[in-house]
Amino acid sequence: MSNIEFYVVAMQDGKEVLKKKLSYEAVSNVVSNASDGSENDDLFAVASKHASSNVREQVAYKDHLSDETVEHLSDDKSIAVLRNLVRSQKFKETANTEKLKSLISLDVEIASTIAGDIESYAEADKDELLADLLQNSDPYVLGSLAGSYSTPKKTLKLLVKNADPYVASQAKSRLDD
Repeated sequence: MSNIEFYVVAMQDGKEVLKKKLSYEAVSNVVSNASDGSENDDLFAVASKHASSNVREQVAYKDHLSDETVEHLSDDKSIAVLRNLVRSQKFKETANTEKLKSLISLDVEIASTIAGDIESYAEADKDELLADLLQNSDPYVLGSLAGSYSTPKKTLKLLVKNADPYVASQAKSRLDD
């Protein structure tokens, strides 16, 4: 990560009267409390390069990020950052199939999030993602897929036969709706 530093600066009559370096925790709070809109694109872009994964997590949680910020965060090494990012509206609008497949294989929580909201990933090939998710051996992921309102009936019919009782019951419940 870059050596990004944040400061709070106080001005009086156009002159700087105070300048203090902010801790990662203070920056995290600033980012968390900043409104989630394009007026803060520059703040989020810079904060996405902060050394603290906690700061980057707060950025990844935002829905209205620039394409560049999403692209930068999608290669983050922190699982927590990536877990927040896959829930972000901007990420859902721009993530391609290959990126999502790599994230599915990386972490069960990320895979479960994607499985539970597969239709929201606008640029992804849903059939490829479904095939990948069905290969996942974790019942938590399959349960999310089975419980999703956007899971196709043909996938639900496969999941009804799953060895895990919860997965099977979720799929049956979705088919009965």
